[in-house]
Amino acid sequence: MMWIEVLSRHGEVVARQRVDSPEARIGRAFDNDVVVNDPHVAPHHLRISRAVDGELVAEDLGTVNGLYAEHGARRVTRLTLAREPGIRIGRTILRVHDATHPVAEEKPLTPPGAHAIWGAGLGGLLILLLIVVQWLNMTQEPSPNLLLLPIVGFVIVLAVWTSFWAVLSRIFFGQARFALQLRIAVTACLVFLAWDQVAEVSSFAFAQRDILEYAGLGAWAVLAGVCYAHLRTIGPRHMQAVMSLVVVLITAAALMQFFAKSETRRLFGQRANLGDLRPPQLRLVPLATADDFFKKAEGARRRVDQARVKEPTPGGLLSDFDLAD
Repeated sequence: MMWIEVLSRHGEVVARQRVDSPEARIGRAFDNDVVVNDPHVAPHHLRISRAVDGELVAEDLGTVNGLYAEHGARRVTRLTLAREPGIRIGRTILRVHDATHPVAEEKPLTPPGAHAIWGAGLGGLLILLLIVVQWLNMTQEPSPNLLLLPIVGFVIVLAVWTSFWAVLSRIFFGQARFALQLRIAVTACLVFLAWDQVAEVSSFAFAQRDILEYAGLGAWAVLAGVCYAHLRTIGPRHMQAVMSLVVVLITAAALMQFFAKSETRRLFGQRANLGDLRPPQLRLVPLATADDFFKKAEGARRRVDQARVKEPTPGGLLSDFDLAD
């Protein structure tokens, strides 16, 4: 006994045929054991039989378009299916198994409503943390509008993002799974919020502006991770090309941001502050003494005086403007 599966272009099993005879014939003709509706498949294209050692073997019956392994690029006339059960004829993917083929253990089923409960709980925690962070960063008298309006805007953006992935899941997977998409999006927001606060505190604690200036690279990594998680819910075989494109675009954007920050720093120097203020107890690097500060200030004043009387370099930022007027 053998089982022959016909796969869709996304890798899903669309048909499964049981064959009890010693061999199976596959093609477009209706006298085959498995009939394939593919114009690039011959009427009698393929024969599946057992070799002397009992292993399943696929043989091309002298067709125009030939026989290939599922992921192979070289045409073959005979293919052993012991290690790789997948074969390609025309534009159709087939897999052949016998009755002893092992299958994976069953996956645990998420109870109905579990994703909704987790999404609601994580969403409430996220909104609470955003309100606290917004309140800590305020430099004026707090008011409900100043606290809640940014939160409302964030909730709208989160809903649009989740709806976008739910629509894609409905198109390619057949189910929207909005609660699962919301859980993924909210989890990513919590990770991003934690990363942002760690970067802010680390920059203040170690007096390193670079940590804060290049913290955006971590945000791009979080974006890549959440896109991957969304695509996994749609199906690992559905969106391989799309995921590769997303990774390329996110990597390119991260590199552009990195080089833009580096160029800005080269032209205009470092930031004058370390970002948001934090309690002095979080400072791990001792403060500079007054003498060190005034020495650096004097050195900066001398460099400014020298630059003021120095002739501008041709081809600089203002070379295209006529400064004589």
